Amino acid sequence: MTATDTVTTRPATASAARRMLNVARLHVANPVPTLVLPVFITLVIFGLNAAIWALVVNIAGGADNLDSNAFSYNGGITWIIVFMMVVAVQAMNLTFSYAIGLSVTRRDYYLGTCLYFLALAVGHSAWLTGMAAIERSTDGWGVGGYFFAPFGMWQESLAIIALGYVTTMLLSFSIGAAVATMWVRWRAYGLYAFFLGLAVVLVGAGWAITAADAWPSVGDFLVSTPLEQLFLWTLPLTALCGVVGFLLLRRATPRG
Repeated sequence: MTATDTVTTRPATASAARRMLNVARLHVANPVPTLVLPVFITLVIFGLNAAIWALVVNIAGGADNLDSNAFSYNGGITWIIVFMMVVAVQAMNLTFSYAIGLSVTRRDYYLGTCLYFLALAVGHSAWLTGMAAIERSTDGWGVGGYFFAPFGMWQESLAIIALGYVTTMLLSFSIGAAVATMWVRWRAYGLYAFFLGLAVVLVGAGWAITAADAWPSVGDFLVSTPLEQLFLWTLPLTALCGVVGFLLLRRATPRG
């Protein structure tokens, strides 16, 4: 590479990064749906669970009269994983037309949006893992209740809990991004086709596993495979959904 090539390449790279950051800032302009609302709803759900735990402990005459794992298997926190799909759809639906109107290319818009979703996944995972650490240090808020380490994951390391949050949120974001591109390109008809196709795939997979009498093997795989490997297995699907979303967005037309 010549000196001239170096001089011309670096500003182009910096400009591309700047454009992506500008798209990410566009999403931050309305922080309520992506930043505030997930935290608020999560804390409300946690508060309701804590109130139920306290009620049960009071009725039982004390935590000592309950099984030690009575409140250890809670899946309430998983709502936020699913909600990230909704966040992705809302974020792209609210900003796509506006960004294109500002002459942002579809490539820069999609990459900047993915960058924002990555930051969201890391940020939300960080505070959720922090809450799991507090939960662990207080012996389940004093009653053995584990909300931020769902389905018995309170026995796992905080690193695995953080990995689980990050990978599943990224998967949820990527699916939401793919669904959002179908919405901005084909509106309701795109969503109808997506959910119909999803239903066909899920039912077909169920029939195939049943016909092969493979449900015991599936169960053994899920039980015997370490959690960190299961979480990492979501990354190829995350990447696939991300590529599909980009290909669909390339021809999407802003609509009023």
